[in-house]
Amino acid sequence: MKKIVLTLVGGIAALGLSFGVTAASADEQGTGLQIVRVDYNVKGVDTSANAYQESVRVQNKGATPASLAGCTLEDLTGHTYHFPASFSLAPGAYVNVRTGKSPSTDPANWWNSPVNLYWNRTSHMYGNSSDSVTLECGGSRLDRVAWNDFAIRP
Repeated sequence: MKKIVLTLVGGIAALGLSFGVTAASADEQGTGLQIVRVDYNVKGVDTSANAYQESVRVQNKGATPASLAGCTLEDLTGHTYHFPASFSLAPGAYVNVRTGKSPSTDPANWWNSPVNLYWNRTSHMYGNSSDSVTLECGGSRLDRVAWNDFAIRP
């Protein structure tokens, strides 16, 4: 049985707080790649200007580098992010895949660091009250995190 530890990080959106999920789950295919955090309900009203705050964090929890060539993140409605063909993560490293565009064009800005990849969408993707995100590589599911009315499940 897959063991999962989840922590709901949140508050009420009307109060200006954001919602997210921190997940630590077993890698289903033994690659070391796991979804360890999903920020699906950002602070305030969803706009194109804050879509970059919506993100999925993937971490390599393995002992060797992991290639994300051929890997995707997909939500329940089929929105699919394809990782760059040459992208890999060193052991312990992580990447945030952000839905929107970088809020800064300055290459020295933190938002443009190597830990962030941008989908460059102009709207939010993940459902604020229910949705899921699945990490697949080469057609094999590596990990999945789902939420429904703030009842989080693997």
